Amino acid sequence: MEKVPITRHGYHRLMRELLHLRRVIRPCVIEELREARDFGVKVDNQQYLLARERHLVVQRKISELERMIAQCEVVVGRKFFRRQVGFGVVILIKNMDDGAESRYEMVGPYESDVSRGKLSVDSPVGRCLMGCGEGDEVTVYTPNGIRIYRILSIDR
Repeated sequence: MEKVPITRHGYHRLMRELLHLRRVIRPCVIEELREARDFGVKVDNQQYLLARERHLVVQRKISELERMIAQCEVVVGRKFFRRQVGFGVVILIKNMDDGAESRYEMVGPYESDVSRGKLSVDSPVGRCLMGCGEGDEVTVYTPNGIRIYRILSIDR
């Protein structure tokens, strides 16, 4: 099984979500299921059918989080001999087409959210930026067409 890099903060967020589902949400859903079962397990008992469906959804989410956490490898930091784009660094890039500048933290796929400034190292843009240095221009083939980015700065 291939390990997926994740920051310490992202790992703790996944663990908090898993514990919340296990300790708060699942007991409530089980109680709803127990109450609905008192009316009988019949085809016309909509309350039971909805409670059972909600229980399955919660169980799937718990299983998915457990799988994700099992695959994660927390990357704490590394020493740089030269400034290059890598996991955990914050970069400032400029889109050469429209001149827009964007600041991103390079993170793993489980915690990426471009709207919050977290770019996955497995995304098309992230893969092309990895290993590049300040001042480099990178051509990225995205679903919306070819984009050219210039790396303006790299912070640790």
